[in-house]
Parts: sequence; structure tokens; C-alpha cells
Amino acid sequence: MSTVSNIVLPPLKTWAEQHLSSIIKAPTKPAFDSAFDAFLSKHATITVNGKHISRDEYQKQLQGEGFEEVSADVQFTGAVEVPSSEPESVGGGVVGLFYTALIAEGIVIRDAPVGRKITSSLNLIIEEDKSLQPPHLPHGVHGFFDGRRVSALNQIIFEASAQ
Repeated sequence: MSTVSNIVLPPLKTWAEQHLSSIIKAPTKPAFDSAFDAFLSKHATITVNGKHISRDEYQKQLQGEGFEEVSADVQFTGAVEVPSSEPESVGGGVVGLFYTALIAEGIVIRDAPVGRKITSSLNLIIEEDKSLQPPHLPHGVHGFFDGRRVSALNQIIFEASAQ
């Protein structure tokens, strides 16, 4: 007799904060790409500062000027989530986040490290991405697969140098 147990998915706010932190703190391009793909659907609609952009443009914008950062700190100062009321929505819904990220670059000018301060408000629609295939595991092995991705993103973002 086999038993099936339901996997408890992290709440939307937690899911969004963890994924966004992974993107911002990614130390290498492969780590960034993995975090980005785990966050944003390949078919997402994206609006940044009132302008509609492609997923590739958004990825390049988030990557900035490469991976010369030595550290990044992300502080979430506000969040709200509304789970979907649709029965077919598995753990989906809407999340609004406000955060500040301080990024220290590996560049020093006049004995002071160069840094960036990012302030942003982000509204996300998170849904199960039906285009994703769960990994195939050997018989008898149970695994965890969270197929949720951001399907729509609306962001207001401001970046300034931080000294």
C-alpha cells in the first residue's frame, strides 16, 4: 500500500522574497540564470517603470554590468499577498513587495568601495507554469517540484550609487 503526502508550498510572500533574494545575491552568471528561470515564466509579461519590456531585456537589466559585486544585502520593508480564489490555481496569487538592495562592487575608488542602492516596488502575479515538466525520478523516490512562476511583473525601480 502506498501513501501519497501533499507537499506544503511556501506562502506566496515567502516564495517571492526568497526567489528575488537569490537573483540579487547570485555570485555567478550560472547562479543568476538558474535563480532567474526559477522565478520568471518564459512567457511572462513585464513592465518596468511604465515600459513594457521582453524577458531577455529584463534579465539584462537585472544583471547590470556583470558580476563584480562582492556582497549584496536585500531588505524587504513591506509585502502583501492575496492567494488566488481559483480552485485550479495551485498556490498561486498576487504579491506586492517593497525592497531595498545594497550592492557592494569589487571596485574601489579613492579607498572607498563602489556600491549601488536599489529601491523598488514590485507587483507579481504568480501561477503554476503549465509549460514546465516536473523532473522524472526513479520509481519509489519522492521529490519536491514547485511549478509556480511569475506570469506578470510590474516593477518601479530606482538605482543610485551608494558610497
